[in-house]
This record gives sequence, structure tokens and C-alpha cells, in this order.
Amino acid sequence: MRLKVISLFLAVQFMSFALWQGTLARDQKSAEPIVVSTEDVLAINHEAAKPHLNQIRFAAKTMDNVYGELDQKQKTGLSEVIAKLPEKHTSSLKNVILDYNPNAHRGLGGKSLIILRGINMGNQELSSVLIHEIGHSVDLGVLSEEDQSKASEFKDGKSQVYEGDLSLEFYRLCWGNEMTRKKTVGNFDFVSGYAMSDPFEDFAETYVYYVLHNQDFKSKTQTSDILFQKYEFMKNKIFNGKEFATGEYKPEDLNRRPWDVTVLSYDLDTFLNS
Repeated sequence: MRLKVISLFLAVQFMSFALWQGTLARDQKSAEPIVVSTEDVLAINHEAAKPHLNQIRFAAKTMDNVYGELDQKQKTGLSEVIAKLPEKHTSSLKNVILDYNPNAHRGLGGKSLIILRGINMGNQELSSVLIHEIGHSVDLGVLSEEDQSKASEFKDGKSQVYEGDLSLEFYRLCWGNEMTRKKTVGNFDFVSGYAMSDPFEDFAETYVYYVLHNQDFKSKTQTSDILFQKYEFMKNKIFNGKEFATGEYKPEDLNRRPWDVTVLSYDLDTFLNS
């Protein structure tokens, strides 16, 4: 889910976020810190120490809306996932927050901030939601056009999308504007039901499907020329030709689509070691 249109929510988040800087959370009732051994610290993937990760602040938010430092084990897990993606994809990302309220959204993402629910999700699902939200960060923060001289037919809430924004090439495959699907587009032209919500969720769902279920995505391009174009867009425009050895090639499953890519089973180790 994208954050760009929730400006008031973001303002409140950042005001609260500022309160915890330089201090630890006073009350960790719903987010007890994990004791981390020396072995845990030494086990940090070498790639997780990439310089671009230094700009990202990881935080925990308790049930009482108190912010504190995220424990090292969780930070390491999130960092390893982020480090496997191109550095440019997280160039606008500044804060990643785990919200330990059980009623929190599974994920919210925008240009510089990602909020993930810190409980009731295993590492596999948490990582998948994180990558989906990074997809929003790429769409809104990396591909956006600075030249605002010519407006396109797309808006994200009240925010205009301008000509020259690379995302437009992707949006226009299936969408006439942010609310209207083209009449010539069918369900098999999307990677999931949730991708049919709007062009922004279409982008994020396609992004995470390409990363974590690449071989399955490739097999489904047989059913749709538009889906093939989406695959090629991700491959050539977003990942500079890189493909992932993730997922399974499933020619027997061509006419099925999940509702939500982030709840699909996959092998996290295969992704981290690819």
C-alpha cells in the first residue's frame, strides 16, 4: 500500500518519530527487545554492509506509539533483503519502521518511508511485504520526473504524475488514468488481483513478483502479451537486464492469479543467495 497520498498521516508519523531519536523506547510491552549474541552480529551478510544502507534508519514503534531502536536481529534481516536489490532502488528510502500494533497495516510505503507490521508475520511474509513497499519507493521516488512542465493523465491522489516519468510506460499498458482500466485489458494481464486496484499497486505487485517469483512470472507471460511487456519492463528498465533465480516455472498453472503476491510461499534463502 502506498503512502504518498496520506500526507497528514505522514506528518504525524514524522513528528512522533522525532521524539525517539537519541533515546531508547521507555516501554517495550509489545516489542520486547531480542537479546542478540556476538554470533548474530557477526552473521550479518557482507552485502548488508553496503554504504547505501547507512542512510536508512530502522526503528520500532510500540503499541503506545513510542519509538525506539530496532533490535539488531530484525535490523539484520531487513538489511539483508534490502541489500539484494539495486542500490538505486533504495536511494530515496530514509526510514523503515516496524509497527508492533497488531491492527497496523501489513505495509505502507512511499518515497522515503516504509512502515511494516512487526508482529503476526513471519520472516518470509515480512520480507515479501518489504519488497512490495520498496516497489512503491522505486515508482514514486526513483522513477519520478523532476521536470513538471507537462502533466500526464495520471494523478496519485492530488499529486500529478508528469510526462517523462518512466513509470508512465508501465501504467499505460493497462490504465487510461489512475482510476480507469483500459477496456481491452483482461484479468490475465495482471500478476495478481490486488494489482488490478490501480496502476501504483500494479507496479508494486509486479515488482515483487519479478523479484521473488521470477520463473513463475516468466511462465505466465505465455498467457498475455501485456504481461510479457510488464516482465520486459521490469527486466530492462528497472533491473538493467538482471533476472532472479526465484520461484518455479509452472506451465501447468498459467491461468491462475493470486489475490496478493506477498502471501505466496517462496524460498527466502534462494533469493538472499542468488
